Amino acid sequence: MIRAASIADLGSEPLLRLEAYWLTKRGTRAMPSRADIDPAEIKDLLPQIIMARIEHDPQRVKYSIVGTACARSAGFDYTGRYLDELLFESESDTDWLKIYDEIVSERKPVAGTCRFKTADVEVPYRVAVFPLSNDGARVDHTIAYEHLTLSLTEMDHVLPVRPAG
Repeated sequence: MIRAASIADLGSEPLLRLEAYWLTKRGTRAMPSRADIDPAEIKDLLPQIIMARIEHDPQRVKYSIVGTACARSAGFDYTGRYLDELLFESESDTDWLKIYDEIVSERKPVAGTCRFKTADVEVPYRVAVFPLSNDGARVDHTIAYEHLTLSLTEMDHVLPVRPAG
């Protein structure tokens, strides 16, 4: 992932909308809670939303919601799966475990441009991951938006996410 200095630098209206939503729900706290997030309020963003639960001791990431557009571009609906049990062959430059580790330790959003690899080409896409906390201190969920648009030809050549091992 090539990090962005700000979400505005990514030039993505949906990412800006999710950031504004997160900031509004956060209020004066370090981050909003999972309960603050109402899917009905961001209905048009849902196809490209990914929500994850962060487990601690040991730290693991479990995908609780994978939007339909994200599942389609991944070639696999990984809702209910753990990150460390998946192979993201379509990701050519992003270490998602490190990104989630950073979000947990820094308690701040991470945003940037990633490369999505199909069998034929690499396509840049923009993403932002925002922390959520039920107790106001420890990150226990995240909400993300992947701004990725693939042509029909590219969709035919997706390298599907698959269970590891």
